[in-house]
Amino acid sequence: MSLTLKDKIRILFALCLVGVLMLTVVTIKGYSSRLQYEINTAEKKIQECERQIQELEVQIRSANNINNLEARALEMGLIYPDFDQIVYLQGSREASSELALALKETVFGH
Repeated sequence: MSLTLKDKIRILFALCLVGVLMLTVVTIKGYSSRLQYEINTAEKKIQECERQIQELEVQIRSANNINNLEARALEMGLIYPDFDQIVYLQGSREASSELALALKETVFGH
């Protein structure tokens, strides 16, 4: 059984076609692996950001806690007023704004 030139060309063409298909599969597999790596990296970054957001939310909630605010105010030198320093407001907004202006002038001397 002798192969003709035409048969040899067909076999060579089929081998080349199989080779090209294999190279295509390898290239696509490499590209999809690179995309999967990038997706995994992005997902890790997203998870890290979500963790940081949760930590910040906890910090915000604890910072807004009335006990923390009170402790912070005391650290800054703020104190509770004495009973004779307490001012009760009654009346209209105009009276309140006049009182606020008078307090500002007393405190800041303007």
